[in-house]
Amino acid sequence: MGEVVHPGYRAFVARIGGEAGHAWIASVPARLQAAAERWRLELGPELPGGLLACVVEATTADGGEAVLKLPSPWACGGDEVRALRAWAGHGAPVLLADDAELGALLLERIRPGEHPDALQAEAVASLLRLLHVRPFEGAPPLGAIVARRLATAEAEGRATPQRLAWARTALGRLEHAPPPPSLVHGDFDERNLLTCARRGVCAIDPFPCAGDPLYDAAYWVHGNGRPGRRARFDALAAVLGLDAGERARLRDWCGVVAVHG
Repeated sequence: MGEVVHPGYRAFVARIGGEAGHAWIASVPARLQAAAERWRLELGPELPGGLLACVVEATTADGGEAVLKLPSPWACGGDEVRALRAWAGHGAPVLLADDAELGALLLERIRPGEHPDALQAEAVASLLRLLHVRPFEGAPPLGAIVARRLATAEAEGRATPQRLAWARTALGRLEHAPPPPSLVHGDFDERNLLTCARRGVCAIDPFPCAGDPLYDAAYWVHGNGRPGRRARFDALAAVLGLDAGERARLRDWCGVVAVHG
């Protein structure tokens, strides 16, 4: 089997992983072949778009549609497995099988129906309610992940010192009296939301962690700097029934997401 990794993905993994990244990329064809043999899959083309995992179309022995995913060592694939098990197909793809030795996940194929930009606050709120269950044991804390994202934004020069200082102060404020932790998707923007013609709205490619569920809401409001953020904020806050204190938390999280991008 020849190399199947998308050039953009290959460059990203090589940049963040160095020699280890190159070595992992070189192992991908053999891992795909081994997973295909173990689960009796017919593999199709790569599904581009992600930067931390190799994902290909797959057909199961009974003719079902599936996705074979090989998360890189920098993608926290074990946490994704635990999150998918916690969600059990509610608001996320069903985990059909996993193999820790191969570092492989076999997932239900989610085929998009309408474009995710067409999602309204009501659909997003319903999805958030499905995803925000009790965290799995050992889930990384949200605050630590956000702190790392701010540090990365600083190292890459994507935020001014003043904005970073504000975001870190806001994070401290948000962590001072947090709500009971929920399982948080962690990367909840339109790239990872698919409106499935068969199952409704689903979230893919989580970066799961435990913390304030309003972080996911803020990611949808402010993710990727899309226009209309104020309208999305007001609509989602209304549908979720947020009180004044919760709106203030959501506003702070939106500001933090805007800084770390």
